[in-house]
Amino acid sequence: MIDEYLEMGEYQKALALLDDLEDEQVRYYRLICLYGLKDYQKGLKEAREAKALAKETYYDVLCYLVGFLKETENYEEAVDLLVEELSMPYIPFQYESRLNDLYDEILLEKREAYQELEAQKKIFSEKELAMLLEKGGSDDVMLMAIDQLTTANIRLFLPQIRLFLEDPARDSVLKTLLLLILKDQEVDEELTVVKHAHTIECNPIYLEDIEQSYWMEAIVSALEHVLENDNPSLLEMGVDLTQYFLHDWYPLFECLPDPEVIACAIHYHLAGLMLMEIELEDLCFDYGVEQEPVLDILEKVQNCQ
Repeated sequence: MIDEYLEMGEYQKALALLDDLEDEQVRYYRLICLYGLKDYQKGLKEAREAKALAKETYYDVLCYLVGFLKETENYEEAVDLLVEELSMPYIPFQYESRLNDLYDEILLEKREAYQELEAQKKIFSEKELAMLLEKGGSDDVMLMAIDQLTTANIRLFLPQIRLFLEDPARDSVLKTLLLLILKDQEVDEELTVVKHAHTIECNPIYLEDIEQSYWMEAIVSALEHVLENDNPSLLEMGVDLTQYFLHDWYPLFECLPDPEVIACAIHYHLAGLMLMEIELEDLCFDYGVEQEPVLDILEKVQNCQ
């Protein structure tokens, strides 16, 4: 009956009868059904389990496992598995030929998927990228353009980037993202950056990493000292806001007050958003800072979101 269902493509009916998972042949038949039903995620899970237990059906199960990996676009795992199997000293001839064919198919699909991904990244032409840097666009469009610049030769756009960085009206975080791309591509150029009414001369190649900076570590350390035991969720929000705040001010960190002052302002701002009743005076005591500098930086913290 099961063989008849499989021949007719009645996979759902066959699957309903294949419930003895202790039987090796049943596990193999289930893979045939799941592949026919295009239930690739479930098939992948069962194929992995079936391979670990298979003996007589090992190579049949292996071929289906590779098929499920291909359909779920797990190309790297499929290639690694095939390389391992094809390096074995003995493989039955009929399966060796099939595994070699699968290997070629996987490599072709992997290349096509990579090419498609690369094409998707190239939404804008070089002319359009230059125009967006010069004239601007919506936040979403600018983020897509800057994302594309991560894989482009950013040196081609240095004239437009210079103007972007020097324009006080351009978004501060977008300027940071450009600087980080310049740093990542090791662009050795002196640049002028205008942010928050401050002007700084910098060379991207010498800029510090935000995540590894003294400011990131010191602000997070201050937040942890006050919040870690009392409110871990608020601490997590504080770390996220710290990252965004430092991206907003990068690389003008020397223009900022002490890290403890910033941490206190971040804590106070988030507490307000969470409708938590907290006195600024008490919070300043916890962080060992004065109220005045906290109030001075508080507006900047609020505006960076």
